[in-house]
Amino acid sequence: MTTSENGTVTANSVFLPVGYVDIESTLDGGQAFRWWAEETSSNDTVVGAYRGIVGRRALRVVEADGGLIVTPVDGKDANGLSHSMIEYLGQDQDLDGFRTKFADDPCLGPALRGYSGLRVLRQDPWECLFSFITSSTSNIPRIKLNVGSAAEHLGYLVGPNPRDVTFPEPEVIAEAGEQFLRDLGFGFRAKYLVPAAEAVASGQLKLTDLREAPYAEARHELVGLYGVGEKVADCVLAFSLDKPESFIVDRHILRALHKWYDLPDKASLTYAADWARDYFGHHSALANQYMFHRERLARRASEWGGAHVKRALSEDE
Repeated sequence: MTTSENGTVTANSVFLPVGYVDIESTLDGGQAFRWWAEETSSNDTVVGAYRGIVGRRALRVVEADGGLIVTPVDGKDANGLSHSMIEYLGQDQDLDGFRTKFADDPCLGPALRGYSGLRVLRQDPWECLFSFITSSTSNIPRIKLNVGSAAEHLGYLVGPNPRDVTFPEPEVIAEAGEQFLRDLGFGFRAKYLVPAAEAVASGQLKLTDLREAPYAEARHELVGLYGVGEKVADCVLAFSLDKPESFIVDRHILRALHKWYDLPDKASLTYAADWARDYFGHHSALANQYMFHRERLARRASEWGGAHVKRALSEDE
């Protein structure tokens, strides 16, 4: 066993000392859509184990004391995984400053104590853009089905499982065309996905350059795409383009802002997002995820009961 700058590496795994990460909430809670709980041969879910793709590597991620154990499942060794996974987990975000500043916040304080392992991911911008255009008037299971289907039909297999596939480049999506995506079940979203793919493939939209652009400029570029509104743009900015001031407003978040921060009853989604960015500052994306997670689990506990009650905060039961 040898030790690198970022973690302890063995021949087939790497330990990342990144502190507690709740991988279910982080990897399968609405930010990314190509992770799944791994199952044994007896179809029992392996607790704390998720499998997915980062870049062109197929990985298994397991929670461990003080961090994560990452194991490649693509037949390659673990070289390079430390750096790519630490970037993917957004480890350079100001988590400590966020926790300190909002420890006594009426909404975020309890969420930080109850869901301390939630992270904001730093994903591939093209896959993130495709995924959140796909998310329009949809839900997490359907988004995962659609995005996974596009990858399995158009990506490259890098592991033994049919889902161990790279995400198709924008050129591939553009060439496949709108009807192909409709046939895969994307419905009306196909007419937005193909122009986005064409814009990225042609260089009209340089997604990675937006990481260096100011927030307002990057947001303006994204909403200039056909079918991309403020919500989708802010998702892409928060989850892939290094814009911690991005704040996404949906029905869960709008409800939380009314409940906890006395937002005006008739506030528009645009007003709510602007207000939140001003209030939470460069912690906006983190605040957004903790707020969303708390509201989503509280609503599930209220509407569905059963095991969902255990995941809600005691204050929300």
